[in-house]
Parts: sequence; structure tokens; C-alpha cells
Amino acid sequence: MNLFDLPLKELQVYKPEQTKAQDFDVFWADKISESKNQPLNIKVTQRDYYVEGVSVFDVSFDGFRNSSIHAVYVRPKTMHKPAPGVVMFHGYNWNNLIPSHAFKYTIQGIPVLMVDVRGQDPLSPDHNHYLNGGSAGWMTRGILNPDNYYYTYVYMDCFRAVETLLSFEEIDQTKIIAEGGSQGGALTLAVSALHPKISLTLSDIPYLCHFKRSVELASSSPYEEISHYFKIHDQLHHSEETVYETLSYVDCMNLADRITSPTLISVGLEDTVCPPSTAFAAFNYLKGPKEIQVYPEYAHGGFTAHEEEKLKFVARYLFQTV
Repeated sequence: MNLFDLPLKELQVYKPEQTKAQDFDVFWADKISESKNQPLNIKVTQRDYYVEGVSVFDVSFDGFRNSSIHAVYVRPKTMHKPAPGVVMFHGYNWNNLIPSHAFKYTIQGIPVLMVDVRGQDPLSPDHNHYLNGGSAGWMTRGILNPDNYYYTYVYMDCFRAVETLLSFEEIDQTKIIAEGGSQGGALTLAVSALHPKISLTLSDIPYLCHFKRSVELASSSPYEEISHYFKIHDQLHHSEETVYETLSYVDCMNLADRITSPTLISVGLEDTVCPPSTAFAAFNYLKGPKEIQVYPEYAHGGFTAHEEEKLKFVARYLFQTV
């Protein structure tokens, strides 16, 4: 193992001070209220699909304030109604979620809504106007104003994705799973913090946690976009306080203590993309039942054993069979 972060014993108790602004909870309450007053305008179109036993649909709904968000809904043809539902999120600029990713759930009679993040997929364009330019990628779009920040919009799109899933008549309103890895792991934590209907949280190698430390430790993108912003556009860091105040609103370390659903997090101790201490920083603030699975010889994913751990977690908390 190539240790670059804290030793595991220190990670297990690592709980840095949160960086919440005074209006943190009001900020998100206002966004949720605004979203609830905005129609979803859901559209559903069935695809031709070649696997027996599932039906696949293209879904679109209106994103927060603007933009149309695309998702793929994979529904088992045989299931007990109402059925649990899953909302699934992909990694940063890495939407490789295809219908077969849902099969581990559909075989259990559980439908899955796989969401395309705005701007990161051709079918989910980002039509928002950001008040500042920035570096390549999405990390610095709107970074000087939390109300205009890219991930404020993305988090609320995820909230609206859950509302979309809940609108389907076959879904059990009391059994909603959120799952994702990397960026998707962060979106899973965020939507679990913001939406009261999430009943189970499966967050792999979560991104967007403990920003200051992440930017200092991470040795590859996308956190390097923030370093690049300072290096090229603000070499004396005049805007640093403003930047990190904006990021504090979307920091999953700050959102974590709003999560009460059973939560499973995975982390690789060699992860230089999302340093392990930043995942533990969020994990140690969680309020509900929680587990963190540590993979010492792994970096940013790749530990296939964790798929079984997630299935066991679902069986234990959703079906009480383990």
C-alpha cells in the first residue's frame, strides 16, 4: 500500500470542523421551496430493448430553473407493486451508466432511474448563464456566487430526479435508494441530505467532500480545476475566501449531518483523485446507521468486492434478510 494520506486509525476519527455559512440551512430550504414551485414536465418514451424481462425508457424532466435533464429508466416487467426504486448518478464527465448497470436491482424487482448530469451528456445540456468564467471543466462555473454555482444546480437537479422517480405509480414512496460513485457518490450524499424520501444511501469513493483538503492533496482532476483557476486567473488568491465560501454550500462534509438514512461508503486508501480523509470527513458527520468499507490496495475504484457489499447492505436494511 502506498500511503499518502493519514493512517487508517487517524482516518477513522478524522472529523475536521465544518465550514457552514450561517445561512446554510436557509439556503437549501429556499432552493427546495423554489424547486417544488417549478413543474417537472416529465416526458417518458419507451425504447426498443433486446433483453427479456426489462423495459427501458428515456425520461426527461425540467432541471432546476432551466435545462432539460435526461435519464434512463429501467423497469422489470415482473415486480410487486409498489416496488422500491433506485436513483443512480454517474461520475464526473464519465457517464457510462447503461441499462445493464441496473440489472442487479431489476432482478430483485426494483426499477432504476439513471440520471445524466447537466452539461456532461449530450442529452442533458446546461443552459444556465454563469456570472463568471473559469477554468476547463465544470468546477469553477459560477464559483463566485453559491446561488449561481454549477453544483447548486446539479444538486437540485438530483432532488428533482427523485421527485420524478416518486411520480411513477409503481414506486414505493418509503423505499428509495440513492447510489453513485465519485461525482455520483457526492450526488448520492447530497440528495440524501436534501430529500427526505431517501431511505438508503450507497456512496462510492465520494467526490465534493472537504474541499480545502481535497484541493491541497488531490494530484489529478477534477479538483485541479480549482488550483488551475487560482494559478491562471487569480495568482494572488484575492478571491480565495469567496471561492471556498461558495464551495462550502455544496461540501458533502457540511451536508452529511442532515443524512439519517442508513449509509454505506467505500474508500480506497491509495485514492489521489478523492483523498480518503475527505470521505472520512463526511462519513464521521453522518447521523444515521453507517458503514464505511476500506480497500487499502486500491485507488479511485476498481474494488469489485464492493458490489457484493452493497447488495448485502440493501438486503439488510431494505428487506431485512441479512
